[in-house]
Amino acid sequence: MSTTVVAPSDKRLHRLTREAGTYLGKETGEPLPIEEVYVQGEANGYKRKKITALLDREGYSSAKSLPVPPQGDAFGELWRPSEKPESAPEPTSEPVGAKGGGTLQRFREWCEERAESDKTHSYTRRKANRRYARGKDVDRSFVRDCEEFSTVLITYCRQRDSETLAEHAESFYPRQVTRKRRRILKREGVYDGYAGVSVLAPKSPDRVPSLSAPTTHAHDFLWLPSHVLREAFAPLCEVDGFDVHVSVEQHMSAEVETPESVKARGSGMDSQRGATTRLTQELGANLPLLTCRFDARGTPEYVEEWCAHLREGTDGSFSSQGVRRFRALGSFEERADTGKARRKVQDAHSKAQALAQRLEYPPLSPQSQDSPDTSRSSAESDGSESCEGRGSSGENPPAESRFTFTEGKGKVPYPSAPTDEKAPPDESRFTFREYG
Repeated sequence: MSTTVVAPSDKRLHRLTREAGTYLGKETGEPLPIEEVYVQGEANGYKRKKITALLDREGYSSAKSLPVPPQGDAFGELWRPSEKPESAPEPTSEPVGAKGGGTLQRFREWCEERAESDKTHSYTRRKANRRYARGKDVDRSFVRDCEEFSTVLITYCRQRDSETLAEHAESFYPRQVTRKRRRILKREGVYDGYAGVSVLAPKSPDRVPSLSAPTTHAHDFLWLPSHVLREAFAPLCEVDGFDVHVSVEQHMSAEVETPESVKARGSGMDSQRGATTRLTQELGANLPLLTCRFDARGTPEYVEEWCAHLREGTDGSFSSQGVRRFRALGSFEERADTGKARRKVQDAHSKAQALAQRLEYPPLSPQSQDSPDTSRSSAESDGSESCEGRGSSGENPPAESRFTFTEGKGKVPYPSAPTDEKAPPDESRFTFREYG
């Protein structure tokens, strides 16, 4: 006689036990070790004591296992079983690989409309440049913050049969992949400090002879705050339905140099902002919109077609988001934002130095802004200067003080020195004088 398995009343425990059971390949009703629930919960951000409390309330405080519950409908739309519907709706666009009208034409019109109304979107070179720059900022943050670190490039390929291009692209990163990746990072002790990004990119039909249209492959770009081995990511290579390749490079921050490919292009800006690893160059190579003039309409034909289908998405509507091509992981956004703020400060300092040189003042430095001008103070203390400042004897002042600001009637404070005297209210407070 079969026994009906009752799902936990708490939806959180229901989800965790169901996910852990699915991950281990167990059917409904099979025993699931309690420890697997803890592992699954920690992978989803729960603390161990919270999971213990959930188990206690369900009567599993002293149990060593619990039955895998049925999926049910407790999770709502997000957790609905992933089986395909028996009858799929008719596609609203042309078959993949078709030329002319349909999805591709609608995409071109959509891009044109956005351009005419000056509305930004993610299928532009500007957006690709921003993503590339943020990736390099994250890379530099690990060079700056860690004595040693690792970069990991994981490539996922998956065969496309009867799926549409959008359906195939959306099938990457199922829970079995993201769950294994999370567990690996936790086991290696780098989960709290890592940063990364998942990217979808097109593959030319020339590289897939059996297809007449572009297809999709995916990459994980990961930065880890310590040295790890390639073997640590072996479980990802065992995921059914995916061909996975992992490449790991270990770095000592003091030895990181800008790749020769960047130096060959004469990228002075990269040199000024700091060296980056080869991982950022791989990221740039998988952002195809970096090569267009404005938006996807200026890319190779297979890239434009790929963008059109991903923008349309699986629902056939340009009003929705479409298929996401760029997903930040870990501390990527935080590190990228910090890097952008640092660049703004550096740019402001560079502009201040350039302005000082044009005005023929000594160049500014972070130290000089906080320290007093000793030579100026000594000159004022022995009374060697009159109230008219240097050059009042009738001779031209030295080059570094050719321009001075005058306050009130002939009172000339040095630009960085404070003065207690006030100008009369009926006079212009500042005038600009140039000695001839």
